[in-house]
Amino acid sequence: MSSLHCIFVFLALAVVSKPSIADEDQPHVILIFVDDMGWNDVHWHNPDIAMPNLMDLADDGVIFEQSYTHPTCTPSRAAMMTGLYPFKTGNQHQMVFNLHPSGVPLNFKLLPEKLKEVGYATHMVGKWHLGFCKDEYLPTNRGFDSHYGLWTLGVGDYDKLNGVLSPSAGYDFRDNLEVVPKSDGYLALMLGDRAEEIVNNHSPETPLFLVFTLDIPAKHLEIPEEYEELYADIEDDRTRQFYGKLTMMDDIIGGVVDALKDRDMYDDSLFIFIGDNGALSSQAGSNYPFRGIAGTLFEGATRVPSIVSGKGIEKTGYKSNELYSIVDIHRTILDVAGAKAEPELDGLSMWPTWSEDEPSPRNEIIYNIDDDPVSPGAAIRIGDYKLITGHPDLLYPYRDIRLTDNYYNYGDPPASGLPTTDQEANAPAPQNVEYLFNIVDDPEERHDISADNQDIVQDLRDRLDEHRKLLHPPVNQTTELAGSAANFNDVWSPGWC
Repeated sequence: MSSLHCIFVFLALAVVSKPSIADEDQPHVILIFVDDMGWNDVHWHNPDIAMPNLMDLADDGVIFEQSYTHPTCTPSRAAMMTGLYPFKTGNQHQMVFNLHPSGVPLNFKLLPEKLKEVGYATHMVGKWHLGFCKDEYLPTNRGFDSHYGLWTLGVGDYDKLNGVLSPSAGYDFRDNLEVVPKSDGYLALMLGDRAEEIVNNHSPETPLFLVFTLDIPAKHLEIPEEYEELYADIEDDRTRQFYGKLTMMDDIIGGVVDALKDRDMYDDSLFIFIGDNGALSSQAGSNYPFRGIAGTLFEGATRVPSIVSGKGIEKTGYKSNELYSIVDIHRTILDVAGAKAEPELDGLSMWPTWSEDEPSPRNEIIYNIDDDPVSPGAAIRIGDYKLITGHPDLLYPYRDIRLTDNYYNYGDPPASGLPTTDQEANAPAPQNVEYLFNIVDDPEERHDISADNQDIVQDLRDRLDEHRKLLHPPVNQTTELAGSAANFNDVWSPGWC
């Protein structure tokens, strides 16, 4: 039996966890989930970016250096909300676009629904991106007491418009079901104000689950002038603007932390800070030194900065190389809240790892399994080894792999990684690669060692095939023009599927 096969047995036993802090008292859980944040977009990897509030949280907690998400928004959010790999819920293919008549299937109970069963008040501020074509998919019908923010994949910071892969742009900004009146307010600042308002109006005796899904740093370079001026000495426009946006993000998070302190809730709060995937560089942030941009199977899309801080974290102020996946957040929150976790969940409880620096129970990362006939792609890591098969860019045919498979840093010429129907006529056909990397020795994925290690390749292929036995066909992702915002007064709306 190979060492990889021994690992599989270890994984099956790893779901047993220690008693949680919920055995003593349920914490407030503040999940800060930011959009398209690259590895090089945080102070602890790029000291030129000012982030005093996040660094304060890190001092009271742990910076994780091997925290993984899925390559795009919807799969990562689905994994966190369901505790299951996206290929088991049908959310593995690309993402939910505006005209897709689907979302996370309604037969899955989401995290806020489970937390409400054990007494939590549940609120979401920011980006949803898990389906909106009918009311049943909306966040306030899937466990959240309130939602303030956007339903689609992203909007302009000032105009709140989204027109990606759509015949026309539509407005997307909601307060529960009501359309927020148009204004010249900066969206992220408005979201921060609402998150603070929720904290200020909350009774500390009731456990709070606040999902703060900030729409930044994201894809746009729009930024209030005062934040750009903080980096006036930087000549490159994109770098100056994006650094300012990242510091603004830190200020917004600091406002929520201050509100918790003012309400005497800070010491009873557990903070989880993580991105949904890597940066859309070189249009926006930077995943340097990792390979690839958001939407690929490379580390640049999937290995993201993370902090866990606050109540119950006994060992603090250090960086951890222990492995965890975004799918683990679901079970770990259930653990600390004293809620029931179904045995079939893919997520493992990271609480002993997070709180006491114990070895992670996870030794396997599923980046994605997508058997789409046009552009299949899958990737898995077990221990030191990572295998990529098929096409490394999940967003083919809407992007060109010659652009997305690269190493981008600040100061490089900007190149858009947004999906578009205007694909170059000479873009290459989907690749069918077989890459094997020792991801510990070669985290930048520069040296394919598959030719000399076919036994490891086969072990990893066999493990992917084991997972494929539970693969669910993708949700309906046909384009339905009935959902066009133009049919709803230019506002993205439910009621068409």
